[in-house]
Amino acid sequence: MAEITVVDNSNIINVTQVDNQVILSDSGIQGPSGRTILNGSGAPADGVGVTGDFYFDVVSNKFYGPKLTDNSWLNAKSIILTQEVSEKISWSLAQVSSTPDADGYYTVTLTTSLVFQPNVTVIDSGGNAFETGVQYNESNKTVKLFMTSRFSGTAYLS
Repeated sequence: MAEITVVDNSNIINVTQVDNQVILSDSGIQGPSGRTILNGSGAPADGVGVTGDFYFDVVSNKFYGPKLTDNSWLNAKSIILTQEVSEKISWSLAQVSSTPDADGYYTVTLTTSLVFQPNVTVIDSGGNAFETGVQYNESNKTVKLFMTSRFSGTAYLS
């Protein structure tokens, strides 16, 4: 299936081809603007961002938002982030299970200092990104990775 957007003056037309068929349709109405997480050094100036945006001060680790009006950050909540929000954990091949589990997966369990269920990006020792299954255990702060083959690498948690 191929999709092409054609703009002709103020008309936007979506063209979708499905198995030798061409379907033409008008675009729908514009949805609401998304919210943004901005960042910078020091507190945000009033002219930075719009209503609903957030701001992270990289110097003080203070997180502001949401912004209540376009004109000012006054009365926006702010908190200081005191805990780590990302972590890099490497493992060796010796740490990976030597035989697959009942479902056919090799596993490695990593201990984290993070206090939330992080997103996990896995890179093998050759620099290739891999998709793995992930299981969190908040009581003992571990992340268990499930993989179809054994490899060493690094997990980037955020």
